[in-house]
Amino acid sequence: MNWKEELKKLEDAREWDEAIAFMQKVIDKNPDNMDAYMFMNYLLINLLVEDPDRDISYVAKYAPLAKWYFDESYAKFSENAEYLYITATIGVIGDFFWKLDLKDIDKMFRKANILASNNLVYKDLYYYDLRSQNAQHPELIAYCKMILSENSPIKEQFQDKGSLGKYIIGLKEGWCEGVLYNASKLSTHQRK
Repeated sequence: MNWKEELKKLEDAREWDEAIAFMQKVIDKNPDNMDAYMFMNYLLINLLVEDPDRDISYVAKYAPLAKWYFDESYAKFSENAEYLYITATIGVIGDFFWKLDLKDIDKMFRKANILASNNLVYKDLYYYDLRSQNAQHPELIAYCKMILSENSPIKEQFQDKGSLGKYIIGLKEGWCEGVLYNASKLSTHQRK
């Protein structure tokens, strides 16, 4: 069994202490494994921010660890588009624990797009800007329909990212559903 499968079992069982200890071992054995760091960063931030059942003592226990793994991973992988994009996405909810502000996160998104400008995954800011200019722009509508399609190449890029991938896909799908809903409402309103 590979480490991603083992981590999934621990997450599904909500065995957070065990999952974090397990990921520490994975990173210790594989200090250059970018996925291991990204999974650990998400695991810690998700526990600290999103888990409504967490024990309050987890904040004191895991907040310093979240900052430490972020700093270590950023030092190693800050020139990798995938790392920057995923870390910025996590950073939107984890900025407090990583001691970042929205400008830092925006820089990571933009740098990911520069490093891999042909990859649609990293073009979120472009589509956010496009939506603010024209909520019915055909390119924006096509992008959202592509993300929501069953065989989306965007979803495919996150299939091996476990709960982290599901989180990112969920964010993208939710945003696109909102875009398409609002575009259809505008279209209906304009016809009246």
